Amino acid sequence: MTPPRARPRPGELHLWWLPVPPGASPGRARSVLNPAETARARRLRGPERGHRFVLAHAGLRLLCARYLGTGPGEVAFERAPCPRCGATGHGRPRLRGGAGPEFSMTHSGTAVLYAFAAAPVGVDVEAAPARPGVERTVGGWLHPGERRALDALPEAERPGAFLRTWVRKEAYLKGVGTGIAHGVNGPPGSADAAWTLLDLDVPGGFVAAAAVSGGAPGTLRSGTLPASAVATAARL
Repeated sequence: MTPPRARPRPGELHLWWLPVPPGASPGRARSVLNPAETARARRLRGPERGHRFVLAHAGLRLLCARYLGTGPGEVAFERAPCPRCGATGHGRPRLRGGAGPEFSMTHSGTAVLYAFAAAPVGVDVEAAPARPGVERTVGGWLHPGERRALDALPEAERPGAFLRTWVRKEAYLKGVGTGIAHGVNGPPGSADAAWTLLDLDVPGGFVAAAAVSGGAPGTLRSGTLPASAVATAARL
């Protein structure tokens, strides 16, 4: 796969991987965040979590700026209307005024993953293996059909299968723009045949999936966003 160099065209999915190792410094990355993002970072407990938040959101701004041909501090976001209730405060995030491609961001542990497409897209990543107790905590959100499929597997295969099922569900709900809080009507993608679910090839120690509206992408491009570029607020 080749690194993305232009805005995604219809039928393309662009993926960017940002590694954020322990001790990574945000450097100048805070300078491209807006006041709300800066305030959220300060509210997080522990400097490590705050630094990762800053790098993740600054990385998103850098990538969006690359596609828009502008500065990262000039990138503006908004929320699409929620497809369930119509409210604009918690729908899918997007670039203000439809200025650029659709996007989705997810992070877990030491990694951040971004997806860009011409159509609505959702992406999710989870560190593997799952932390003890995670399946008991969130397993109740699974559809009965998903639960039965997991229970039918040999016990040794269930943790990995659970993570794959979970990232697909999260990616789909992020793409739709509802999230877990609005409930789950069925297995990922079952309520809307227009959505395609993809298991993603990501570095070892992680499991990831993407959900893309409008059919399966014919072209998948991927690249790595260096944490050093984000920390220096450098233009890609």
